[in-house]
Amino acid sequence: MFIRKLTTVDAFVAVDLGDVAGHGVARCAPKVLQGGAKDLARTTTYSLAVLGRQETGVSAGINATPEDRDAAVAAFAAEVAGWDAGYRFVAAKGVDACSLGAIEAASEEALLAAGAVAAARAACADATTAVVDGSAGPALAAELSTYGIKVVDAGDPLTAEADLLFLGAKVGMLDHAAADRLRVRAVVPTGPLPVTTKAVAHCRRNGVLALPDFVTTIGPLVGDAESVRSLVAEAIGAVVDHGDGPVLGACEQAEAFLAGWQEDLPFGRPMAA
Repeated sequence: MFIRKLTTVDAFVAVDLGDVAGHGVARCAPKVLQGGAKDLARTTTYSLAVLGRQETGVSAGINATPEDRDAAVAAFAAEVAGWDAGYRFVAAKGVDACSLGAIEAASEEALLAAGAVAAARAACADATTAVVDGSAGPALAAELSTYGIKVVDAGDPLTAEADLLFLGAKVGMLDHAAADRLRVRAVVPTGPLPVTTKAVAHCRRNGVLALPDFVTTIGPLVGDAESVRSLVAEAIGAVVDHGDGPVLGACEQAEAFLAGWQEDLPFGRPMAA
């Protein structure tokens, strides 16, 4: 993992693995923390490994005030487009869609939803109810409806009773204390790193399936809904009964792929602290 700083604007790119093309997100705020960017790059590396792609996760931070944002994003896009790196970025928090030009990668909510629901159904085939935190947009409700899964209205998604919990609004939003209050059978991430390491352990102890975000969110990296559903269902099906839980099982599978083309494995697994 290393940080590549830009020269024309106050911005950086966290790069997990060197000398390969990469995918990730670009965010803009007055101060984007490098540590958080590194975490996002790592989880994308594992997503790409699940897909069998010899690429790296990347994550960009553009430091700018709201008044200077548009100029800063434009300068970032222009400079990175000139790199001989092959990096592509989804416009994330603080970055408008279609503002990154040639380096922008599309992010389709429908593909995210297709993968998340496929993961949920692979883990709990008989699920009939779900609670959502809104992070995946209306596409998630539409995908759930396709399979007859009812979205339960809830003031607090983390304490609502349902078969499935879809969450992804914030990194680390489900900690170990919240995990002990869950009344669901499975936790399905719709964003990066919403479940802390301790929460994963508590979910396993309590009989709740916590699914790996780097699998459930890979839809936009695949490209079409049917392929997303098939790939994610197969990936979750392979680890849902893993002795140490599906998150660690998926980590092991991703690392087995990485070991086939990287001299050393990345240090640290993709989990929120």
